[in-house]
Amino acid sequence: MESLSNQKRISTSDVAYYEIKKRIIELDYEPDAQLREEQLAEEIEVSRTPLRQALYRLTLEGLIVKKPNGRIYVAPITLKEVEETYKVREVMEGLLAKEATINMTDEKLQELEDLLHLMKLSAEQNRNEHTVRYGRQFHNVLYSLSTNELAKRFVGQLNAQIERYRRISSYKNPAYIHTVPVQEHKEILRLIKEGDPEKVEVEMRRHIKRSLEIAKKTLELDEGALD
Repeated sequence: MESLSNQKRISTSDVAYYEIKKRIIELDYEPDAQLREEQLAEEIEVSRTPLRQALYRLTLEGLIVKKPNGRIYVAPITLKEVEETYKVREVMEGLLAKEATINMTDEKLQELEDLLHLMKLSAEQNRNEHTVRYGRQFHNVLYSLSTNELAKRFVGQLNAQIERYRRISSYKNPAYIHTVPVQEHKEILRLIKEGDPEKVEVEMRRHIKRSLEIAKKTLELDEGALD
């Protein structure tokens, strides 16, 4: 058994960072909600110094906004920001999916099959959080197969915001149909199996465009999510 001294340790600041980030992405902390250090420290069971380090990291990522008066808020979600993010995402993920098709292996193909199966089961059982999670993992497999490090870095920088937008649509839009993204991922996988990189890129971009339209409609329905 690996000794404790050899195991990778996570700092208290990291614990606070990941927990607050998770709560923002999962919408436990809503857009524009005020975050109070004293309350956060009590909820997450950390002292003020590592908490402030975590909040600083989240501010740099754009998930938290610090006002001139020192008060801290969850970053708002604006229509302009959503549109800009998805337009960049569409181009980058289309490229990554195209490269992933070229570099596909039997092992990764099976991984995509398994994730699609889990995604389908979750959607049929209305387990929204799981459906979103498996969809994200499907995309992550495609990222891993691309050799375009710049495109991966760009998408990585957008991921925290993208995760929030996914949940805004999935959790807050009563008209959202969870089986639709399942069918879109199924079509992407079908084209990957056919070994057609160009068509995979087109289909991925179509998938992202539809996601943008759903996010925009959700924001229009839920004015509380707008700045």
